[in-house]
Amino acid sequence: MEILISNRQEQVSIDLDFIKSVAEEIMRFEASPENAELSLVFCDDDFIQKLNRDYRGKNEPTDVLSFPMEEEQFEAEIRMLGDIVISTETAVRQADSLKHPALLEIVFLLIHGLLHLHGYDHSGKLKLKRMREREVTIFRHLCEKQILSCFEGEEPAPLIKRAIAVD
Repeated sequence: MEILISNRQEQVSIDLDFIKSVAEEIMRFEASPENAELSLVFCDDDFIQKLNRDYRGKNEPTDVLSFPMEEEQFEAEIRMLGDIVISTETAVRQADSLKHPALLEIVFLLIHGLLHLHGYDHSGKLKLKRMREREVTIFRHLCEKQILSCFEGEEPAPLIKRAIAVD
């Protein structure tokens, strides 16, 4: 598995090796192929607002955008999952609002973005429920594997709180 990370923001100090290890674990847990490649971009609100406007017709910043790749466009040796773009500026605001660390919010957005690349959607109550349940399952998995040290001895209540807040 290959994860390409571009950090186009300066607001939040991000441990890119940690994020890469989290992304790899989520990809393994979601049974991504070994030859999978993921592109991950961290940006500010201005950058993501332009993407949101150009690709979704919404001229406002958002927290995360996912762009799945069409398989037939690339070499057979590489399975491009797609691109995930995360606004750290929005992530920090959301984390402050929910009273949890910015890193936790960034991990949540990474989980959310990867699920979109794996075909999950939240356009309807049943699809939203299925996606939220999977987000919690992945978060618990990351806690059990002790990848997220911010949850030592805790249930992932902040994620559940996060999931409910966006409904």
